[in-house]
Order: sequence, then structure tokens, then C-alpha cells
Amino acid sequence: MYSPNLLKILGTDMAAEVVDSKKPAEQRLFQAIVLQAFEDAMTTQGSKQESYLKKDAHDWFIDKNKSFEEVCWFAGFDPDIIHEKYKKLVYEGKVVFTELQREWVRYRGLYRDYRAASNSNDRKNIMEKIMEVKLTKER
Repeated sequence: MYSPNLLKILGTDMAAEVVDSKKPAEQRLFQAIVLQAFEDAMTTQGSKQESYLKKDAHDWFIDKNKSFEEVCWFAGFDPDIIHEKYKKLVYEGKVVFTELQREWVRYRGLYRDYRAASNSNDRKNIMEKIMEVKLTKER
């Protein structure tokens, strides 16, 4: 179901909440969303998709937006506690971006800039930066 390592890292209180099968299905669904976000944020895999999921999960925890708060409440978790747990994992070095993950995230940002560029000169400059990222990954 969930990695024992993740449940250990998140603590006994949260682990006990998650493994309680008597919770309503809807609550367990939202708990699964929160736990998957933790799994995504803690991955060390360097694929493009894993890197994007990691960055999205990281931003979701850090930004603490309305979606984050609603999912936490529906899961039966206090959003402030989840937010603090995540920040603690970052502080302890349990959530880190590898060089390859950072490059994929940079690539995605540049590609978004390229798509949003309003003129060919801007697109050309951004494409040069994109090519630098690709060359870095191909080494």
C-alpha cells in the first residue's frame, strides 16, 4: 500500500491515521493523495516525469494553496501540520532535488517561456537556453 519508510518518516500518529481501514473511502482517497505527494516529493528518480511530479508536489506543499488545504482537511489532516512536516523533511535533507531533476525542472520552465514568448527573437534566445539544458543532460 504505502512504503513503510514513508510511514516511518511521517510519524506514528499520521501512520496510524493512514492504516486505519475503518475510515470512509472518501477520506482514504484524500489521504492517498497526500501520501502520494509525499512519495513524489521524496523520489530520487531522475526521469522527466518523476522530476516534474516532484516539483509539482514540492510546490503544492510549500505554496499551501486552497487545493492543498482542502485535500488535507478532506483527508482528516490539519494542513498546517502537513505543511510543517514537509518543511521539516526539506530541512532534514530528506527532500532534495538531484542535479538531473533540477535540469528537468529548468527545461520545463524554459519550454513554458518559449511557448509564451511573443516574438521570434525571444523564442530564439530561449531556445538557445533550452539547448544548453539538453546538452547538460546528454553528457
